[in-house]
Amino acid sequence: MKAHKEKLNVIIYTAYHMIKGEVHLYENSRLTDILNADAATKDFLPVTNATVTDLRSRAEQNVSFLSINRRHIEVVMEDDEAIALAKAQELLGKRKFLDALKFAQRAVSADPKNPEAHFVLGFCLAKGNQTAEAKKSFKLCLALNPEPELKDKAQDLLGTLVG
Repeated sequence: MKAHKEKLNVIIYTAYHMIKGEVHLYENSRLTDILNADAATKDFLPVTNATVTDLRSRAEQNVSFLSINRRHIEVVMEDDEAIALAKAQELLGKRKFLDALKFAQRAVSADPKNPEAHFVLGFCLAKGNQTAEAKKSFKLCLALNPEPELKDKAQDLLGTLVG
């Protein structure tokens, strides 16, 4: 029998690496629960869809699965960028533009080089009739070389803004 688990985007620091990925939590549990549970019998923390950055060389490697020895973990935190961006997109889907704006601003603050965060911020600003600020966000999105689909959307929306 499989237990239902929820994904949590995290950033994990070891002495030499930063790992951004997903940790799977039992439903209604917290990150500290999984880190403290069975510590005597489970030495490794599984992480999926991870990006491992070597803090010395800044080299990055993407892996679909890895296990981290718990004894080497120095810091674990929720990934604010991923959480804020996902929440902003969720609120946009519900047409709650003002609420989405707050999360989009957090996403940009957490990762100023994320073109998608700038796009979502621009969209929220445009919906709030903040045309000049929306234009700046869409231009920043484009300057960060987004994926082609996002680039086309940003250019289209930038072209529709007047003022």
